[in-house]
Amino acid sequence: MTFVLIPSYEPDARLPEFVGRLKSMCDLPIVIVDDGSGEACKPIFKAVADAGCRVLTHERNRGKGTALKTGFQYIKDTGEAGGVVCADSDGQHLPEDIMKIAEALDGRERHVVMGSRRFTGKVPLRSRLGNGLTRIVFAMTTGTRVQDTQTGLRGYPAPMLEVVIELRSASSL
Repeated sequence: MTFVLIPSYEPDARLPEFVGRLKSMCDLPIVIVDDGSGEACKPIFKAVADAGCRVLTHERNRGKGTALKTGFQYIKDTGEAGGVVCADSDGQHLPEDIMKIAEALDGRERHVVMGSRRFTGKVPLRSRLGNGLTRIVFAMTTGTRVQDTQTGLRGYPAPMLEVVIELRSASSL
């Protein structure tokens, strides 16, 4: 079974709207990690829990990498993971694209599936430079060209969960 994992820090009303759109299109289980958002965001997390999502909570903000690892570990521990599609909590990823990533995971064991954003309008210079630099470094270290290394829309096959759980993140250094 493929899961959807959404790390979330201080979400707004877009999170329950996004969950509603996603649930109307598919029956994939959704795990949301509240990364220490605090009391003000509890109603939002209650709304998504009431909609059928599993909400995991960090007592304090620990960073997106750690939030993802918390979700990966929970999903791995269910014993039902066939893969995990990660999406951002602001609704920028379309449910249709999440489903495409989930479908692309079928039969893969060692390959990450990444979405790619198409930027329109003005993109901040910092974002363009950051993505350009990480594209170059990624290509040099892996031999693989990737258009958008910074996308939050990624799919991980179940056999890779242990690998990504063990990776060190900036918050664990």
